[in-house]
Amino acid sequence: MYIILGCDDVGSVLARNLSKSGEEIFVIDNDEIVLTRLKEPNLRTAIADIHTLDLSTLPTKDTLAFILLQKTFKDNLTLVKRIKKSFPDKFILTKATGENEASELLENGADRVVQTTRIITNTILSELELAKLKRSAFRLVSVIKAATRRGLAIFLQDNPDPDSIASGLALKRIAEKYEIKSDIYYGGNIGYQQNKTLVRLLKADLRRLKTTDEAQEIINTVDKVALVEASIPSKNNILPPNTIPNIIIDHHQTDFHLVKGEFIEILPKIGATSTIMTRYMRQLGIIPDPSLATALRYGIRVDTGGFTRNTTTEDLEAAAYLSPLVDMGLLKQIENLPMSTETIDIIGKAIRNREVRSSYLLSFVECITDRDALPQAAELMLQMEGISTVLVFGIDKNKVQLSARSTNSSVNLALLLQKAFGFMNAGGHATMAAGSIDLGTFGDINDKALLSIIFNTIRKKFFSAAGLDIENWEVPKKFKLLINNSTRN
Repeated sequence: MYIILGCDDVGSVLARNLSKSGEEIFVIDNDEIVLTRLKEPNLRTAIADIHTLDLSTLPTKDTLAFILLQKTFKDNLTLVKRIKKSFPDKFILTKATGENEASELLENGADRVVQTTRIITNTILSELELAKLKRSAFRLVSVIKAATRRGLAIFLQDNPDPDSIASGLALKRIAEKYEIKSDIYYGGNIGYQQNKTLVRLLKADLRRLKTTDEAQEIINTVDKVALVEASIPSKNNILPPNTIPNIIIDHHQTDFHLVKGEFIEILPKIGATSTIMTRYMRQLGIIPDPSLATALRYGIRVDTGGFTRNTTTEDLEAAAYLSPLVDMGLLKQIENLPMSTETIDIIGKAIRNREVRSSYLLSFVECITDRDALPQAAELMLQMEGISTVLVFGIDKNKVQLSARSTNSSVNLALLLQKAFGFMNAGGHATMAAGSIDLGTFGDINDKALLSIIFNTIRKKFFSAAGLDIENWEVPKKFKLLINNSTRN
């Protein structure tokens, strides 16, 4: 049983809803007209003045809670004190208009206090967020619809991950609703086996480009250009640097002064771009098919580390919406893949070549062909005792690839890597970041000298940016030999 003391508009609605759910309700108020309107099953009423009400006459044996909804704070406080004195074991819920009232009610025995001002404010803010989403979705559609003649080119970040792939496919699906043709392009490689499998199982037609000239040719043949999971042309994407995309959708930290576009949606607080795309699809009334729902749900899970980092209410709501739509068989095929031999080798090198300074760990895994093995190695190294920040890096063809992870709340990895290696070479989030440094100028250096220069340069820049003195720090033996040899050469 619930005993409601006070029957304003909120109390009446609450009593009816509780009654409909099968709960037994006892409502007490001094307004006979209000009480006569309550004609619900399992609902009893009594006319009484709360100042003279004898609490001992109430049927409290099976009462789960007292709900106090008096018109004034003073009356609610009076009831809290009286009920707490007579029934110290009973749960008391009441209302307040602000923090001070709520604190006083809690101090005098209330178990929970609902702040009406906060609820109204939060509701209004939530509705305003929906208004912003509606406006953004309308503007996005307007840009897409303008590509009626030659279509839309969707460019992903280099080496696209599940979040990038899923977001690109979602944008393509939105374009399809408005009968706009579109194609998806990317630079770099799709190397990680799970990402390859994701693309294969989704039957996603993603076109790989090798040069910015190829990208420019595509740009010249379409009406509109979209950049997804990146925000600045040429920074971790294959677009030429002078490109101004028509659509930019991303969730990474960036320098907003450098971002130019017709439609820009960059939300660094949200954990995954797949979340942003899911919100757009819901707003536009597009229900993703099982394959796309699986890709979006997987993209959110991967980019939030299984909902353990950079996770917002929006990410959780998007995941909850997508979950019933997911193809579980497809999801299991993506997630339960064996680890490749190269990934195991890279993890082994990361362990052997690690250098630890304070709670920072750095490891050079030398030459690689699977860039996606780096974040797996970084995640594993972060589990070492005493380690809170990790950077694992390797050479993929003519580039140094960086992957970093951190659990240190005082470290912003994106800013740290940008400070160490330059804004255009790195980016990401506070707890996870990555980078890519072009080595074109080092083409004539022999392998050993190149390895030693890269290793020593990266370690110095990283540790210095972190504020760590490395002059007297011990370098792993194999790289100490390389550094000494290259110095003699």
